Amino acid sequence: MVDSMLFNLLLNIGLLVLIATMLTNLPPVRALLLEEKQTFRSRLWLSLIFGMVSICSTYIGVPIQGAIVNTRVIGVMAAGLLGGPYVGVGAALIGGIHRYLFDIGGFTAVSCALSTIMEGAIGAAFSRKFKAGEIGGGELFLLTAVAEMGQMAIILLVARPYSAAIALVEKISLPMILMNSFGMMVFIGVFNRIFLVEESLYGEKMRIALAIAEKSLPHLRNGLHSREDMAEAVRIIHRSTDCEAVMITDAKEVLAKVGGGGEFEALEHCPLIAPIPDSIRTGNALMEIYTAQGDQRELFCPALEGNVVIAAPLVEQDKVVGSLAIIVKKRWHGYKPHLIIVTELARLFSTQLELSDLDYQRRLRKRAELRALQNQVNPHFLYNILNTISSVCRENPDRARELLLTLSLYYRQTLANEQYMIRLSTELYQVMNYLKLEQARFEEKLAVEFDIEEELDCVLPSFILQPLVENAVRYGVDKRGFRIINISAETKEDAAVIAVTDHGSGIPDEVVRSLKAGQGKGVGLLNVHKRLQSLYGEEGGLQITVTENGSRVAFRIPLGKIEDLGEPAAISAQGRAV
Repeated sequence: MVDSMLFNLLLNIGLLVLIATMLTNLPPVRALLLEEKQTFRSRLWLSLIFGMVSICSTYIGVPIQGAIVNTRVIGVMAAGLLGGPYVGVGAALIGGIHRYLFDIGGFTAVSCALSTIMEGAIGAAFSRKFKAGEIGGGELFLLTAVAEMGQMAIILLVARPYSAAIALVEKISLPMILMNSFGMMVFIGVFNRIFLVEESLYGEKMRIALAIAEKSLPHLRNGLHSREDMAEAVRIIHRSTDCEAVMITDAKEVLAKVGGGGEFEALEHCPLIAPIPDSIRTGNALMEIYTAQGDQRELFCPALEGNVVIAAPLVEQDKVVGSLAIIVKKRWHGYKPHLIIVTELARLFSTQLELSDLDYQRRLRKRAELRALQNQVNPHFLYNILNTISSVCRENPDRARELLLTLSLYYRQTLANEQYMIRLSTELYQVMNYLKLEQARFEEKLAVEFDIEEELDCVLPSFILQPLVENAVRYGVDKRGFRIINISAETKEDAAVIAVTDHGSGIPDEVVRSLKAGQGKGVGLLNVHKRLQSLYGEEGGLQITVTENGSRVAFRIPLGKIEDLGEPAAISAQGRAV
């Protein structure tokens, strides 16, 4: 008898496992179980589903001595563990009431109905611990065994005659406790597959999203402003997914679209299709399915019929600036994988767009620094050179005219240069124009030597060298009143070392100390020092050496580490910007 009972219970467990497998493969049931915040509707549906599992267990049970040996505990306890307290109690009430009505007047009808409700309550009570991963297979076995022992106790307390209750419990207790405890482990294991599959699915979609993002990031550095880059980004997404079409929009229009063939061409010339404007307005990922009977069917694009549009917002600085949208064919199963990939891609794209905006602000700041330095053209220098030209006018008009042209060229290049990075040859050309003007003032008392390594061609920040030369002209006066300056550039290891050396009394100590402390006044040397450090790190600033024989101010430009922060310049054969 015991062997037969064990065999029948095993068959019942196998049937429940089959039912569980079927349920876990139904997208609506999967969605209900995976729902993070349950609604009244979802709780009601789950209570009905697990209540029906309990009822099924009653019908397939084996009648023995006026009772039914069954696996009902599996359905009601699983309801509480998987669905939470409300679902557990709901399923238990359905299963318990049905058990009472199934055998009204039977000597175990009341006790079995009460025990069913009790088992559902136990599952509900341990739901939080189960979902937190604190209940494993062994604990689940013991919990079910305790619930079945509770059922036996209720039968002994409620069922009458008492002698029949004792005889029944002696016969069914051990098989039901062991088999139902084992069955609970198997049944829950089937439902756990939902979460394992979901995690695997999410991980795979995240892998795809990250791979797409990695390929697309170079095209997002200019933000949404470059339609060519946006077009390439949507092509990358389209090639990497099974969607019909991909779009990137701003708040008003489609910036780039790929896929779908000619039937989707209208999408580029019409108002944004739902749910794109809704995702932009709400800041949430949204989805809409288009059917022939749909009230919101886009009449301007009948090709949307039978398709699904999924859109997620693109955010910059907490402000929605556009959306990423895909179109996929309508199918019988769910669209969660596509929703995941669009949502995660939009989040990654939003992060890169914010970084591109920060990079744009950094570029503006650096150009503002350059403009400040360019506007710092020493008014005393202008005053002195004009006086010099004025005095030359009487003695040598041709020389005065040459100096005026040089001054004009110097200021034109100084104030009109919009580039941040230029070639060394261009910077030296500007310095030579400056020195021509200074030599008109000091004549034979200013001597400049250039020691530039042949074939050295590097790119350096614009207007970075002249302040150093100005500084040498100012402080490089020797005891005889002469200014002898050397400008050198040579390759050392993997960098170009550029230096300005004078043979005067040296840069004052307070100037050097304030520079190292980052407290210099004006732009001058401090501006040059900070600009170099911002590009090449803390060790990339000015290196100043002061001795009794003069001063040497040098800096290093890493070869091959060129940061293009301006529009590319056209360089003439003579090395001047044109």
